[in-house]
Amino acid sequence: MPLNRWDPSNALARLQEDMAGAAHHAHGASVHTATDGDDLLITVEGIDASAVDVQVSGGRLTIKGQSGGSTSQSRDVAGGHYSSSSSSSSSFSRSFSVPGDVEQSDVSTEPTANGVKVRIRNAA
Repeated sequence: MPLNRWDPSNALARLQEDMAGAAHHAHGASVHTATDGDDLLITVEGIDASAVDVQVSGGRLTIKGQSGGSTSQSRDVAGGHYSSSSSSSSSFSRSFSVPGDVEQSDVSTEPTANGVKVRIRNAA
C-alpha cells in the first residue's frame, strides 16, 4: 500500500461533510395539535410510529416514542478509500391535559408518513 501525504484540507473537508450528514439526521420530534369536530388531534412528526406508546390516566394523555436512524457511506478520494457511518437515537415524551372523563378507549393512533397521529374522541 502506498503512503499518502496527509492533507489537512482534505481531512477537514471530509470531517465537515460527515458532521453535516450527522446534523441532518439528528432531529427532534415536533408536535402539532388541531381539532376535527369534537375530536382533538395530536400529530407527532419525527418518531417511529411502530414504537409509540399512548396512555391516558388522571386527566393526562402521555405520548412516548423513539426516533433514530443510521447512515453509512463510502467513497474513493485521491487514491484512498474512506467510509463513514453514523447513527442517532432519541426518546420522546410529552404529556397533555385532557378532560377527566377521557378514557383509554377514546384514544386511537394511526401512522403517518413521518410519525403518528393521535385522535382523542370528544375532547375538543
